[in-house]
Amino acid sequence: AKTILKAPIGGVITKQKAKTGEIAQAGVNIISLISQADFEIEANIPEADFAKVKIGDTAKVTLDAYGSDVVFEAKVIKIDPAETVVEGVATNKPTLQFTQNDERVKSGLTANIDILTSQKENALAVPYRAVITKNGNKIIKILIGKKPEEREVKTGLRGSDGNIEILEGLAEGEKVITFEKK
Repeated sequence: AKTILKAPIGGVITKQKAKTGEIAQAGVNIISLISQADFEIEANIPEADFAKVKIGDTAKVTLDAYGSDVVFEAKVIKIDPAETVVEGVATNKPTLQFTQNDERVKSGLTANIDILTSQKENALAVPYRAVITKNGNKIIKILIGKKPEEREVKTGLRGSDGNIEILEGLAEGEKVITFEKK
C-alpha cells in the first residue's frame, strides 16, 4: 500500500503473475509489458550479404501467421556496430521498423524479410544459371542461327529472383542458352 510501481515506458500489461497480498521475490518477473511504440524486427544477416545493407533501406516483410501473400513494408532504422555469432557464423543485426501501423502485427511473430539494397530500372538480365565462369571470365552461351556461341560478358547486380544483370557483351533480343541437353 505504500509503494507505487512505475514502468519506464508506456505500454500494455500482457502478463501479471502476482496476486494482491502476495510477497514478490527479488529478480522474479511478475509483470510483462509491451511498448505502445511501433513494432520493430531484429534480424541476423550473414556477413557476406550484410555489406550491402544500410540505414534507410526499405524491406518487404511477410509474417508466417499470414502467409506470403500478405506483405508489410519496413525500413532499416538501426544497425548494431558489433557482430553476433549465430551457430558459429558471424552475423550482423539490423533493426527494421514497420512503416505503417497494422493491427495484424503482433509481438513474437516470425518474419521473413527481403531488404532492397539496390535497384535498377530497365536492366538487361538473364537467369544466373546461364552465366558460366571459365578461366576467370564470365561466359554465356547464345544461339546464333542454330549453333551455340560462347560470349564473354560483364555482370552487375544479382537479384533475389534468380536473375543477374548483364552490363556488357549481350544485346536485348539475343537468345541465351540456359540449359543444354547432352
